[in-house]
Amino acid sequence: MVNQERVEALYDCLDESAILLYKTYKLPYIEAVVKTCENIIANSVEDEYYNIKDDLEASIAKIADVEFSKEEIRKAFQYACLKGFKHANISNEMITPETIGVFVNYLISQLYVKENLRILDPLVGTGNLLAIIANSLSGKNEIIGVDDDLDAYKLSSALFDMLDFGEQVYYQDTKSFVIHPIDLIVSDFSGIKEEDVYSIIGHHSKNVQEGGFLVGIFDLDVVRDDVLVRQAKVLNKLWKLFGYIKLPDNISKNSKKVIVIFQRDGKQVIQPKQFLLVELPDFTNAKAFKKVINQLNSWFKNTDFYKLGV
Repeated sequence: MVNQERVEALYDCLDESAILLYKTYKLPYIEAVVKTCENIIANSVEDEYYNIKDDLEASIAKIADVEFSKEEIRKAFQYACLKGFKHANISNEMITPETIGVFVNYLISQLYVKENLRILDPLVGTGNLLAIIANSLSGKNEIIGVDDDLDAYKLSSALFDMLDFGEQVYYQDTKSFVIHPIDLIVSDFSGIKEEDVYSIIGHHSKNVQEGGFLVGIFDLDVVRDDVLVRQAKVLNKLWKLFGYIKLPDNISKNSKKVIVIFQRDGKQVIQPKQFLLVELPDFTNAKAFKKVINQLNSWFKNTDFYKLGV
């Protein structure tokens, strides 16, 4: 269970240290957060920061004996990222909202029976979406992220290190990244142009094994019916459209969002007789949301489709 006091203690350490590094060495807040993560992991501060080394070490010492859960680390890191983006006038679209991450986790639990998943996020951003998923899954899962934005790469690498996920974040153009076999692709495609979205999806069909899913969060304009029809000739060679879930309008200030699920075609893949089509109510409307979840549970229970691991 998440202890909010521990979350705040870790965030305070990240924030205090980042501010010190920014004020003293003009290190951008985001880079200073990354450096602070390195200091926390090493439990020491490099001599090059001698002017404030004692202060930085004192900040780290406050949390040195605290055992943080992975979710406490993720939350504190997310808060620091949000402040860093605001400080740098960067859109926070790089951070997937927690409510969406939790819902995507629910979908994964229904789509897979296989444990020890190999999961790829081809546009990893800060790593928040992957971390939410990995922190909730059982078994030994392999988490892989790719991004060609340097700040995103540094932040997701720092978070992976803090969570002990291993060094599997790659600073690379996702459309040239090859790694096989992947069980699941999950990503937030917010803010990505239509042409690039479908190019990325097409490329990564090479990486996911037959029957594996791609669960993506998209701007509505990129996955409108007419767009999906136009792209179907390319996608249907390897991907089958499995589900379409409209997210609440208030989930984003910038554009309406949709979760679209694709399944990698293959010999054992079964095309569901009934397409998964849902419109989610506001996440704060518990009664309405529970009703939709019950409908989804019923669909998954009564619909034949291929699951990896069966």
